[in-house]
Amino acid sequence: MPLIEGIVERQERKSLFWWKPKDGSVNVGDHLSKVLVSSILALQDTNLLRKRPGTPRLLCIGSVLHFATGGEVVWGTGINGKIPASAHRFTALDVRAVRGPRTREVLGSMGIPAPPVYGDPALLMPRLFNADLLRSGAPRKPYVVVPHFNEPPDKYRGYEDRLVSPRIEPAAFVSQLLEAEYVVSSSLHGVILAEAYGIPAVYLDWGNGEDRFKYDDYYAGTGRMQWRSGNSVEECLDIGGNGRFDLASIQRGLMDTFPYDLW
Repeated sequence: MPLIEGIVERQERKSLFWWKPKDGSVNVGDHLSKVLVSSILALQDTNLLRKRPGTPRLLCIGSVLHFATGGEVVWGTGINGKIPASAHRFTALDVRAVRGPRTREVLGSMGIPAPPVYGDPALLMPRLFNADLLRSGAPRKPYVVVPHFNEPPDKYRGYEDRLVSPRIEPAAFVSQLLEAEYVVSSSLHGVILAEAYGIPAVYLDWGNGEDRFKYDDYYAGTGRMQWRSGNSVEECLDIGGNGRFDLASIQRGLMDTFPYDLW
């Protein structure tokens, strides 16, 4: 990363937390936090660097609550089921929205109130990045497969011509999803972004090292308490999706609670 970019990013991170791999690469869901919040702030002619002095940091997309410290603002973030309760260092948070009711329940057990405003902010992408502008014009595919960030490529041997890597930035990622009629994804944000753009998707649950908590949390946050996953690509294809949900209502709830007051 060029020197100036690095300086700017360090300043931006004082306003917004987003997880980034140690090697400096991109994980689409986590990087989307920066892209999405920056786009929403632009609607009010401001940006991450103009945050009001003395206001707390914001945590947005991802299972990143264990990175929060006391008094920080939560908008759409979720609990990571792999992380022990002892790793959560906060005793108070300013919660505006959470990914789903399971995260709200955990916060409640810690004595931290959270409103029943649910939804992963990635669901706002089509409101800010129009599908017609992101379409590549490439021929449509019956389906694509999204690996989890941590999975080795050889795990997907035989599906190479269907793979959409999560190690790219959000616009390019969504552009590739839009080439497909259906999405099979080991990555949570592969599922979320596909569904946000109206593409049926199913979680590929074949051992990616992740806890199911965040998947349950996401689906419950969309009002779907019962949902199906597959243990192989073929099983996911047979499932055919997990049904519709009230996307517009979730988007309104998230936009209504965005913490513009920090800027």
